[in-house]
Amino acid sequence: MAENIAKVLTDTRQVFDNATEYDGVYFPPFIQRHVLDQLKTFEVRKDDLILVTYPKCGTHWMMEIILLIQQDGHVEKIKRELDAAMQGDLCFSLPPDFKTSVADVLAKRPSPRFYITHLPLKLMPPEVWTKKPKLIYVTRNPKDACSSFYRFLNANPNNPEPIPWDMCFDRFLSEKATFGNWFDHTLAYWEHRNDDNVFFLTFEEMKKDIRKVVKSLAQFVEVTITPEGLERIIEHSSLEGMRRTYAKIEEDYEYGKMLTRAFGQMPFIQKGVTGSWKAEFTEEQREKVDKMVKERLAGTGLDEHYN
Repeated sequence: MAENIAKVLTDTRQVFDNATEYDGVYFPPFIQRHVLDQLKTFEVRKDDLILVTYPKCGTHWMMEIILLIQQDGHVEKIKRELDAAMQGDLCFSLPPDFKTSVADVLAKRPSPRFYITHLPLKLMPPEVWTKKPKLIYVTRNPKDACSSFYRFLNANPNNPEPIPWDMCFDRFLSEKATFGNWFDHTLAYWEHRNDDNVFFLTFEEMKKDIRKVVKSLAQFVEVTITPEGLERIIEHSSLEGMRRTYAKIEEDYEYGKMLTRAFGQMPFIQKGVTGSWKAEFTEEQREKVDKMVKERLAGTGLDEHYN
């Protein structure tokens, strides 16, 4: 397992070339099958708070907002020690020996717990749908998610050569997309958007009116925030606010980059904008995705967001 991590760190193309297939879903090579098996019996608690996102759809932005809501916007009160359960996905294994999983750590944690994952719905722990903990799902325009993933993979300074855009684009639209195809992933959770315990939103809604989103989220997680706290949350969850926060984390903590960058190397914070896909997409590629959006989202209600 350490060898697979090393391969990815020296060439993120391995995410494609050496992917792990599990129940028809393709994962980065450092995801272990026995951990995915373990999640079938993972004990979910009713007071858990779970953040689910498709990769590169605003995971760390939403995570920071949730942490800020819990502290009424006092960014200095958020515990930033190297928390094993917050280093990555629910299906990750942890260094140095990768014998312990995030799920193992969470099993020993007192309630309430907050954890994150990119897992497609069909691989989520089954008790999520019986115990009904609070679940927040964030998705994003697939074109922006694709271009963000491309930039993220190429942010690895150890890559021997750039990963071609066309390779990322083709894989993103295929059934071999990392953590599953965007359409399958998003539509499965969209079916639960009206469940009382599910808060479904888009990256674009966050960009359009973050104040409204924060107020609604606070109500959903049943946390009272003050008017002053709301302003602090807005400030610290802005792109520049998060850049300042992450810079301070890297400065103050010995392993700070493990919290702000994937494996301490590839920054989680990128452009944080909508429409960045225009820098990579050809007209033919745009038409291809738009056609898929029209066909796959037709009649779902989600087409109002992305058609």
